[in-house]
Amino acid sequence: MAAPKKPAPVSGPGSLSKRTDGPGQPTMTMPNAAYGEQKDFSGIQGAAKMAEAPSIVPNITRLDEPTRRPDEPVTAGLDIGPGASSAVLGRKSTGEQIVDDLERLRKYMPMFERYAQSDITSGTMRSFVRYLRSQLQ
Repeated sequence: MAAPKKPAPVSGPGSLSKRTDGPGQPTMTMPNAAYGEQKDFSGIQGAAKMAEAPSIVPNITRLDEPTRRPDEPVTAGLDIGPGASSAVLGRKSTGEQIVDDLERLRKYMPMFERYAQSDITSGTMRSFVRYLRSQLQ
């Protein structure tokens, strides 16, 4: 099948229709397929081809290459040394994140408490509920 042109040609109607999307991903095989499953699996893939996966090439500077940001200190984004602090990353500190997480868990405490009192609850879950209770007081 030929690669599509840009823009792709319009397909004809009904019996005159032809695929215009070019080759897609190759048909995959299923490892350890039971009798008949491989045929079904291939048929499903052939019904509607998946688009070709985009090639992702990371933009990484190797250690032996010169820097791409000569005016930026290597400590930029850290809370030590020259350059912008971690505030430029727009992320919460670890302490702030823990407080937020505990506040979100607060509404589930009645359910956790009931479950911790159940006969089927593990000791680990009971310990977890005791820890949450101590942190939320």
